[in-house]
Amino acid sequence: MPLTPPVLSTAALVINFNTAALTVRCVQSLAVDGVDRILVLDNASEQADYDLLRHSLAESGRCHLFRSEVNLGFAAGSNLLIEKAFAAEACSHVLMVNSDAVLAADGFEALVEVARENEADLIGGRVNRLEVSGGGQLVRTDTVESHGIALYRTLLASNRKHDEEGYLGPTGGCALYSRRMLERVRLAHGHVFDPDYFCYAEDTDLCIRARLLGFSAAKTDAVVAYHQGQASSGGGFSDFVYYHGIRNSIWTLFKSFPVSLLFRNAHWILLLHAGIVVRHTMRGKLRLTLRIYRDGFAAWQPLLAKRRRIFDGVPGNPGRRLNAVVTPWFYEPGYLKGAFRELFTRRRADPRR
Repeated sequence: MPLTPPVLSTAALVINFNTAALTVRCVQSLAVDGVDRILVLDNASEQADYDLLRHSLAESGRCHLFRSEVNLGFAAGSNLLIEKAFAAEACSHVLMVNSDAVLAADGFEALVEVARENEADLIGGRVNRLEVSGGGQLVRTDTVESHGIALYRTLLASNRKHDEEGYLGPTGGCALYSRRMLERVRLAHGHVFDPDYFCYAEDTDLCIRARLLGFSAAKTDAVVAYHQGQASSGGGFSDFVYYHGIRNSIWTLFKSFPVSLLFRNAHWILLLHAGIVVRHTMRGKLRLTLRIYRDGFAAWQPLLAKRRRIFDGVPGNPGRRLNAVVTPWFYEPGYLKGAFRELFTRRRADPRR
């Protein structure tokens, strides 16, 4: 007699920050795909944006809207929604989706199927680029934006776009997490996502800490979502993205990686960060770059306290466990070529030379 597949009761979590129209579009895609409950947090948006969101979602019996009077950021905001989701004892999983993403048809079911078949706790899939045409029509492209998180020899993570790259876990833009994993992480570390991160790299940090505790990750090759990209932070590689992305990656180095992995890759790590300093200094961002590294290193005492808690009772050989998913490349394909091209283009364009 075949075994009955486990029942998964899932709450989808979406954070809105001045993107009401996109958030409503996201919620509609979740409802169409059959998600049980949808929890939306308005993260101190402007009043007009919040009013639009509230009125647009008012008639949805499946959607529950919460509001914070201060911008908690993605990390702490997600922690709040996770608590709200787990108020329902039957909730076994949460589905994190960016507000500027839409779920693909049957994307939710594809994630659930992987969770059932693999009994994994961090589940992701292929996320393709969502573009808007000149006429305002949505274009669901075949361009892969992410197939999870890849971790490189420099211990810096990026969007996984190639099958040859190791799979650390899903990106927070579209991720299915098990309740047992989230509750275990929260019990062990005091939080799910590190609220000090505010936003960016918090999903990488969660995947690392969950892996250290022995939880597994799995993925589907199906397209599960389409993502427009960085709508809440203004789009593009802004100073905001640069600051939080690199500072938080430095924090992750301090607190979440095993010592053996840090020593094994120390030369790659130093080379990468030297390159970051040179590259962004050439872009005219010396002051911002110095602030990033100052703030990254200034927090060493609380980071070491977090580190002690993270590695207290970690089973087995954590360095070997994480090294198994490290991609043996310096960083994502094309990064070095692009950095050198940018450097020499700027040198030729400098009228003082």
